Amino acid sequence: MKVKTGQASKIRMETATVDRFASQTRLNLNDLLKRRSEEKKVDRKTNLLIVSSASAVVAVVIVILLI
Repeated sequence: MKVKTGQASKIRMETATVDRFASQTRLNLNDLLKRRSEEKKVDRKTNLLIVSSASAVVAVVIVILLI
């Protein structure tokens, strides 16, 4: 039986997914805490970018209105 290349890659992906979940049966709390702290860092940077952009827009509007 011949397997098409699309089917073969799908089978490999399903096998890899099953293998990955089979090897990790327990949840590691340290990994979750580390991942959350990394997400917080990214969130802080994103929030800082949004606030600074909004402040810049407000400053430009005020300067335009005063001129």
